[in-house]
Formats: sequence, structure tokens, C-alpha cells
Amino acid sequence: MPEKLVTISTLARLLKTTNHTIRYYEDEGLFKPAEIAPNGYRKYGMSQAYQLSFILF
Repeated sequence: MPEKLVTISTLARLLKTTNHTIRYYEDEGLFKPAEIAPNGYRKYGMSQAYQLSFILF
């Protein structure tokens, strides 16, 4: 079963942070989105949420 991916807004709500915070850590090279859609939406899976939770907490 393929992993369900969520957008940056959904990930930010799940981790109680902001889109800007997530983008900051991406720009610093600490983690990358699972996929960047052709329309520019960044999508994240469970592994990215797990990585980001360790960065935030």
C-alpha cells in the first residue's frame, strides 16, 4: 500500500507549527519533502513528519 502524502499546511497543523518553520528547516538542509508536485505543492510522508518532530522537539 503506498504511503499517503500530505501538504505542508496539513503537516504544520499536525505538528502545531507554521509553514514558514517547515520551509526554514528545508532551506537549512535538515530534511526534504517526499515529493514536489508539478504545481509546486510540497508533499510529506510519515518519515518526514518523524524527522521534523525530532527537530522541533
